[in-house]
Amino acid sequence: MQILLAPFRAIWTAIYWTHDRATWQYDLMVIAILAFVWLTPPDWIGDPMAHGMGILGWLIGN
Repeated sequence: MQILLAPFRAIWTAIYWTHDRATWQYDLMVIAILAFVWLTPPDWIGDPMAHGMGILGWLIGN
């Protein structure tokens, strides 16, 4: 029963951000948010003021 609850607990703590600062879980969440912000191309979000592939396109060499 405990094994079945582990994934749900991980999702719960990620959604409600229950980790304390300076823990590896907190750092992982911050890295994931920053990666999303910096690596998501503006075209995917539908930003009318931006165009192209953003930093991801620059890294790939498009």
